[in-house]
Amino acid sequence: MKKLTALLLCVILLAALLTGAAEEQAPLRKVIFDTDMLYLSDDAVAMFMLAAADSRGQLELLGVTTVGANCYTAQASCAALRQLELIGRSDIPVYQGTDVPLGGFRDMETEARLYGVPYYCGAYWSFATNWFVNPYDRPTDYLDLGEEPMFGYPETRLQEQTAWDFMIEQVHQYPGEVTIMAVGAATNVAIAIQKDPTLVNDAAGIIYMGGDIDVPGNASAAAEMNWFYDPDAIKLCLAADWKSQLVVPDDLAQQIYMDTAIYARLHQMEVNRITELVFVNEDNYDPSYTHYVWDVVVPAVFLRPDIMTDLQTRYLTVDDQRGLNYGRAVSWAQHNNNDLETGRGMPEGVKPVQILMKIDEDAFWDFYAEMLTGKLD
Repeated sequence: MKKLTALLLCVILLAALLTGAAEEQAPLRKVIFDTDMLYLSDDAVAMFMLAAADSRGQLELLGVTTVGANCYTAQASCAALRQLELIGRSDIPVYQGTDVPLGGFRDMETEARLYGVPYYCGAYWSFATNWFVNPYDRPTDYLDLGEEPMFGYPETRLQEQTAWDFMIEQVHQYPGEVTIMAVGAATNVAIAIQKDPTLVNDAAGIIYMGGDIDVPGNASAAAEMNWFYDPDAIKLCLAADWKSQLVVPDDLAQQIYMDTAIYARLHQMEVNRITELVFVNEDNYDPSYTHYVWDVVVPAVFLRPDIMTDLQTRYLTVDDQRGLNYGRAVSWAQHNNNDLETGRGMPEGVKPVQILMKIDEDAFWDFYAEMLTGKLD
């Protein structure tokens, strides 16, 4: 009996050791953050969250890639590099992509005469002159932007590899482990797919911030800004055979916004390099302006999927015909004459995706405060 008991204990101990070893060997989920980065913006805070999660061993941030939409890539690269330096994470590499849409730059002055001046058009607009800029005069050197950046120029240098080649390389190096977070225009991802269609087979999936599913656009009357900037790219990406596609649309983003209570909450917690940088923006906080957190939702739901409360499956595409609806998201939900599961009645070439319409806001702000405060190492 004693021998049997001892044998059972050995078996239990061995099973526990093997389970522990398996857990230790389980690879961290890996992320590529593709962004139209500005200073202390929602993009920046999303990057800070990912860097904090990387420091705490919750994921591996393989790199940041820059793309157009809010700004041009030289500006985005400078902002990403410098802000990573300020939070002590200059070890995270930055790769520059392109700010030229697949269909080329748009003639916004002509479009404005035909369709009206957009409410917001990102890199195409100058707040200094309150009118359109010529994109062909944009800065192309991240170390020479024509004016001093908010925090000065970075000492860290860009990687030589292009954003799309980096995506292709990393996805194939870690098959099934890499999620791409596309929170600007989808141009880099589209180029990667054009160059290597097998990218989507090896990627874990993609999360987009963009699109206006059931609400008016926030750029044109029809389109959300990220997808307005390069409708051709996002249409190509949505039509690809990803294992998983999650869209965080403007419908959701318009429900979640900062207020002074959030800053007060952060002040009461353990401050770190990230918190101190976030506080710089507090001095510019305007309570009369709605401070949405758009891109921040993407890392939040990746790390805490339990905060998602309304996740819908729809077939989704984008209008890529030049005109009033260029960039408009078009979706198909279940009705009597179609079927989401089989695709019966759905348009050819359009894929089903998951669209996040609501989250638990209290849980989101708990997570927000947790990720931007406390120990990083």
